[in-house]
Amino acid sequence: MQEDMEVAVMERQQAMTLGSSYRKLRWFIVAWITVSTVLNLLDRQGLYVLAPVLRQQFSMSIESYSKVVSFFLLAYAGMYTVGGRIVDLIGERVALAVFVTWWSVWTMLTSLVQGVFGLGAVQFLAGLGEPGNYPAGLRAMTTWFSKEERGLPIAIFSSGSALGNAIAAPLIAAITLTAGWRVTFVIIGSLGLVWTVVWLWIYRAPAASATRDTKQAASPKPEPPACPRPSRWIDLLKNRKVLGLVLARLVSDPVWWFFVAFTPEYLKSQRGFSLKEIGLYAWIPFVAGTLGGMLGGGTSDRLIRKGMNAARARLRVLYISAAFAPLGILISGVPSAGMAIALIAGMALVVYSWFINTAALIPDVLPENVVGSVLGLMGTAGSLGGFLFTRLVGFLLTHYSYAVVFVLAGSMHLMAAVILWAFMRERTS
Repeated sequence: MQEDMEVAVMERQQAMTLGSSYRKLRWFIVAWITVSTVLNLLDRQGLYVLAPVLRQQFSMSIESYSKVVSFFLLAYAGMYTVGGRIVDLIGERVALAVFVTWWSVWTMLTSLVQGVFGLGAVQFLAGLGEPGNYPAGLRAMTTWFSKEERGLPIAIFSSGSALGNAIAAPLIAAITLTAGWRVTFVIIGSLGLVWTVVWLWIYRAPAASATRDTKQAASPKPEPPACPRPSRWIDLLKNRKVLGLVLARLVSDPVWWFFVAFTPEYLKSQRGFSLKEIGLYAWIPFVAGTLGGMLGGGTSDRLIRKGMNAARARLRVLYISAAFAPLGILISGVPSAGMAIALIAGMALVVYSWFINTAALIPDVLPENVVGSVLGLMGTAGSLGGFLFTRLVGFLLTHYSYAVVFVLAGSMHLMAAVILWAFMRERTS
């Protein structure tokens, strides 16, 4: 009897130890994928923060610059869907290692370009790797966290993009002012290669890493209504929920692509900022984006824990966030640069709340075996919208002004909210 009790105590202690190790590992994975997301945006921001320098170096007009940005977005759009399918086929561990290595190498090679064509070509090639970070990260979050838990980790790793944008401006400006723009691209690109080595060392699927804690094992996750695994992307788009999410991101994502690519240029050309001043102040909206992602993801998680249907909780946060987007229309009309930056920061809050909750909504309304593919379709749609909107922005800024662009940017999340309502209402009411 005594021996049985001792065995039982030892088994409980072992389970607690394994459960603790599992929890620590999964949060370390969240942190490390957040780092890859930071590097993803740091590498991307090299072009955007240095736009004033590169435009002068290569005698680029604002329209030529918009074309270079659009080359990246064209590749990014096409590869987002392909990247999502690759993640579903080969798994997040190998896929993410390949993606990070690819974009890091091409970021480093940007240091060798000698003109506008070369810059556009390297940006296109880098764009083939960068989108894979997001479906791989989402798949890892879905693998390691249950439905009621995953909103916050998704928010954390996704908000790494806002953090990457936040540190990019001061870091890139500081390196460039010290060593030049070519060295800057080499340094920021090489960080991804270091990241990949650690990733391949630490990441395994949960079953190969540690035993899930007893509470999770005893409480299987409820699945959305089953549907057959699609063999083609067109099969996914026949699903009303998938189509609604894709169209909503087609309309809403271009807003962020505009702010990311044109904020430094706007601050220089319209508010008179130097590169040093861009480094000092352009990070502020991206910190706000990080907070918006955490707030949006955390709020929807709390609503779910209080008993609200998961999809309804995500949609409620999305609708409320979209209601604040029209504040962006005021940016060009405010008298001070500080007020303009504050309004851009408000837009970042809206955008990241949308990024987080539209991504978290996928496994809430669809089977988990299509999460990567659906996020890939959403990312492709958003990037395609960004490509088209960037070309439009180049035209509008050449022939009109930033005021017209801000009116469009401040209206697009409301349109996206209407799309989501139209496609989701029958299934979540």
